[in-house]
Amino acid sequence: MGWTLAVVMTAAGGGTAVAQPPPQDLGAERRALMRQQLQAVRAIAPVAQGGGEPQSVREQAESLVATGRRKLELFPPGSDRDDDRARPEIWTHRAEFDRAGQALVEAAERLAAAAAAGDRAAFQPAFQATTAACGACHERFQFPQRR
Repeated sequence: MGWTLAVVMTAAGGGTAVAQPPPQDLGAERRALMRQQLQAVRAIAPVAQGGGEPQSVREQAESLVATGRRKLELFPPGSDRDDDRARPEIWTHRAEFDRAGQALVEAAERLAAAAAAGDRAAFQPAFQATTAACGACHERFQFPQRR
């Protein structure tokens, strides 16, 4: 009897409500991703300054590639209310923002390749290019942090 009632109720539109997942907090995810990138850069910087072997920070360099790619997915239309540091230009100049994000990914790929190969000659300039790509994007598309 219970099964029949459930079928009838569902067919009549009176079935049990299915809980919807909470809306994704893209602002929180973006902030967490930025913190992850900052941790990777801080780990890599001493090696880029000659204080270690590039291979020792290969995972951190690879994480910059992965987080750089993911970041490009975290700014869909309408998500401008999720983050008080994201400038409106992210959405009004989307092609420029995507190019800036892709520049980070490409620089981080070169950094990860240099780290994996243990190539000191390529590692330091790749790190500089990666941090320059980060800075260029932040300058154009991120409000300064409030103090």
